[in-house]
Amino acid sequence: MALAPDRAAIKALENALAVVLSAAGTNPPQAVVRRIREGLAAHADAVEAARSATDPIRMPRATFDPADPKAIGRMVSIALLAQPLIPLTEVRPAYGSGVYAIYYKGNHPHYGGISCSETPIYVGKADPANDDASITREQGAKLTARLLEHAGTIATAEGYAEKLPSYLSAIHLADFVCRRLVCATNAQLVAEKHLIRTFWPIWNSETKACWGMSKHGDAATTRANKRSPWDVVHPGRAWALDRRLVDSLTPEEIGKRINATLQRVPPRRDHAALLEEMLTGFRQDDIPPPDQETPPVGANAPGPDDDEAGGVDD
Repeated sequence: MALAPDRAAIKALENALAVVLSAAGTNPPQAVVRRIREGLAAHADAVEAARSATDPIRMPRATFDPADPKAIGRMVSIALLAQPLIPLTEVRPAYGSGVYAIYYKGNHPHYGGISCSETPIYVGKADPANDDASITREQGAKLTARLLEHAGTIATAEGYAEKLPSYLSAIHLADFVCRRLVCATNAQLVAEKHLIRTFWPIWNSETKACWGMSKHGDAATTRANKRSPWDVVHPGRAWALDRRLVDSLTPEEIGKRINATLQRVPPRRDHAALLEEMLTGFRQDDIPPPDQETPPVGANAPGPDDDEAGGVDD
């Protein structure tokens, strides 16, 4: 007696899975195991979709889990955006670690696209002084220390303005504002990642456009190697002026990468619309656009190298 169409299809699926497992054998090579796992994973979503299609009771797109790292990243990011903008010149030492965003509002030719927008030029995190810190005082004054460090870096570049060649433009500390958020220990880790994948700020190393601002200083083993793009277009730090250094990118290449980033990820202009965009990630019925995991300039574009002067771009 012939099986009903649905039973026959399920039986064929069972037989196909049995063939896949049989192909692995008793001691399969790692390459075979990898192919099987990748193949099964690729079909898992299709099986679940077929299961949902035959269920008269609809499944939500997702279940809210406040412990999920992605949910934490979104929540902390929204909390950061709720903070007021303050001039970078007015940051004062205060206890706490967390996340921050720096914004530009000047007229530098490279940054006209993001000037006075809701897209930060740089986002970062400040880890606590104590990895087990449970209260703000135990975290230390790490968040404001990072912002003060960045303010000093920008001020150093501004102080070099009179020595700039004609093809470079100066930056001014007064043209920068910031938001900062003190948060629970370790929440800053996932929040920073979410902020980078949302905005792709042009000074963050992950964006591969104009990295290097957050380098900490001279490294004796790398002095005779490369100069970061940030130090190419914003010179002034003594250790990056060493004539033995070669530029990682030319000013023209840096400008092209900045433009490519802003074309792929247009600057946000409206604060309310940005918050609404952030909230879509929590909706259980609408499917939000996927996070962009590769830099706007392309995954294969050369980025920060280990041989750049100044140490790790933190």
